[in-house]
Amino acid sequence: MQEKLNYILITTLFLMSISCKNENKKDTLNLEAETELKIDSMEANLSNKKPLTNSEYNTDYSGIKNIERPEKTIIRNLAIDTTKAFGIWTQDPNGPHADFWLTEKSFYVVDYDGDAEMPYILDKNEITIFYKDFVQKGRITSTENDTLKIKWSDNEQATEYLKFKN
Repeated sequence: MQEKLNYILITTLFLMSISCKNENKKDTLNLEAETELKIDSMEANLSNKKPLTNSEYNTDYSGIKNIERPEKTIIRNLAIDTTKAFGIWTQDPNGPHADFWLTEKSFYVVDYDGDAEMPYILDKNEITIFYKDFVQKGRITSTENDTLKIKWSDNEQATEYLKFKN
């Protein structure tokens, strides 16, 4: 616990010294916001609140575990037609790029920072995607007419994706 508090103090002092040396107000504001986010995150962990997600980026702190990810995608007990579910999907058909590419091997996130291939589990029509720093769960409700509807666990309504044609 003392080690975490020392880290917060050292990080804060370091970032404050950088902010003082920087004459550009925009950069200073960005550094202050970054410091606040780091402190808020650590305070949540210090007050024994369980984080919603764990990350490989949190390996500096022994009290926070990495998320467990399957080595490869698992598909079982299918209740949907995967030939209709597999494909490149977008919420905005007029947008410059798709949102994701669902294959039998991975859930590939377009425009993701770093390795974009995420393993997933598809059991019946329930999909669990293992990002590097969180897990997203949803239920595929439709795969008809070049439309994929997924009701994500954190949304009230299903999200509708269209086949990406560009």
